[in-house]
Amino acid sequence: MRSMNCVPGNCSRTMAGTADVTCCLISTSSTGPPATASHSRVVEPSCAIKRRSTWRSRVACAGVAAASAKRSRRGGLEELEDMSEIVVSVRRIDLPHGPRETMAALRGDAPGVLLESALPMEGQGQWSYVAGAARATLYTDAGGTVLRRTGQADMGFADPFEALEAMASAKQVRVVADEPVPEGLGFIGGWVGVLGYDAARHLHRLPETAQDEPSLPQMWWMAVDQVLAYHQPSRQWWECTSSGPGDGWPWTTTDRLAAWADTLARARRPAPSRRPWMAGARQLRMSREGFESGVEHIREAIANGEVLQVNLTRREDAAFQGDAWSLYEDLVAAHPVPFTAFIETPDFSIASCSPERFLKLQGRTVQARPIKGTVARGRTPDEDAANRDWLAASEKNRAENLMIVDLMRNDIGRVAELGSVRVPDLFALEPYASVWQMVSTVQATLREGLGPADLLRACWPPGSMTGAPKLAAMQAIEALEPLRRGFYAGSIGYIDCRGNMDLSVVIRTAVVARGKVMVQVGGGIVADSDPASEWNETVAKGERLVRVLDAGFSGSASPAAPR
Repeated sequence: MRSMNCVPGNCSRTMAGTADVTCCLISTSSTGPPATASHSRVVEPSCAIKRRSTWRSRVACAGVAAASAKRSRRGGLEELEDMSEIVVSVRRIDLPHGPRETMAALRGDAPGVLLESALPMEGQGQWSYVAGAARATLYTDAGGTVLRRTGQADMGFADPFEALEAMASAKQVRVVADEPVPEGLGFIGGWVGVLGYDAARHLHRLPETAQDEPSLPQMWWMAVDQVLAYHQPSRQWWECTSSGPGDGWPWTTTDRLAAWADTLARARRPAPSRRPWMAGARQLRMSREGFESGVEHIREAIANGEVLQVNLTRREDAAFQGDAWSLYEDLVAAHPVPFTAFIETPDFSIASCSPERFLKLQGRTVQARPIKGTVARGRTPDEDAANRDWLAASEKNRAENLMIVDLMRNDIGRVAELGSVRVPDLFALEPYASVWQMVSTVQATLREGLGPADLLRACWPPGSMTGAPKLAAMQAIEALEPLRRGFYAGSIGYIDCRGNMDLSVVIRTAVVARGKVMVQVGGGIVADSDPASEWNETVAKGERLVRVLDAGFSGSASPAAPR
């Protein structure tokens, strides 16, 4: 590891943990029309070339609408700020399965989410979480931002960040346990879901030129009041149940004891057999020529002083039918990483294999672990070691990483205590199935009185997926990428009822919706980027995803989490 002498603050050489949790929420499967067999072809909107040619004029005239100040809340939110005490009961229980088999046993008709640490690392992945049925959903789509509860009138919000501030702020919580609980229990109840990249449009004024296809929510969360927490080292389950006011989270009603008991009964059932899935031929939504032309445009903009770095990405689509959960299992088997995630609703499914933590908030301690810098794994041990050494010494990749570290320091610094932002690790190298990644760690202390929504407003969207300066880079992305990113480049994770938060970056991800599966890959473009090399880097990053899609349903169960 290298210390960062140029960063203010005290530095240490201690590597902070990456993936602390696995969180599993109950879900249903989604299906689509039959896949079709054809050769890969390019499907690119005809307006893409015109947009590129006029990019700089749009960037010059685009304004900024920063949302650094807290927004005033609308009438009717008082019930969401009820500070009545919430009691969380924690007790040891016995279940026959590990977390993944438990998720499979609990899947049913309700939407759900799984957050999983599929790659054990030193000091990481101590806990896994399986949650019971949703008490509510919170989402943003073309119609606005809405809180929805069964049998209740919908409640609207001005934007997703106002909603998160109202719903996911820290509550007055008392935890009751009959015996000592192992250290590190992070998620005892609250909200879990996804915040898409395009939620940034509520914080920044951006051009609207990229096509929104397919149109999916910008945000989707579900609230849970029952969590089955699995401690990996002891292989012991703990049940966490939350009781509190009826007019605010967790909306306690008289039927909760029976509902919690039903979850435990279903969790003890045998895991069901796997169901097949099939993907058709992949279609490139941006050609290689278009991608490499985008790299050249960014290099020219850098030379003109308009940007320092831009994260340029491209998407591939294929027809899809079958069980998205089985696709997730096959992806995890091929690409185990610290942050894997599965979200399933009637309208979409997300199967994510992300190596990158966006933000973790524990108490008032903030951690970000941006990834910038990639090289393919070698085919032999010697070649692999040579590739690693090349990445470690690469001035280009170090420059990419350092720019994003500075961006994250500045973003976090908006809401951090003065002088608390530091970089304990810089340019660390981590091995994954198909690539070596360069990872740095930024830490800080959140200012007193602020919470998860304030931190998200200051840092959204993830800087590793935009470039720097952030607004100019986002304007360039809108001009050069033919399609909106949707969930890709956003975050998946949880916001705990105590105000804790842990979010991964949505990369190495397959989104299933409208009868097709979509994957997206990209990389940071800097002054000395080579267009052909940048294309090859995207191929290396997506290699495991693409291989799974092309191979189809494996037929055999993927390795489960240890029991």
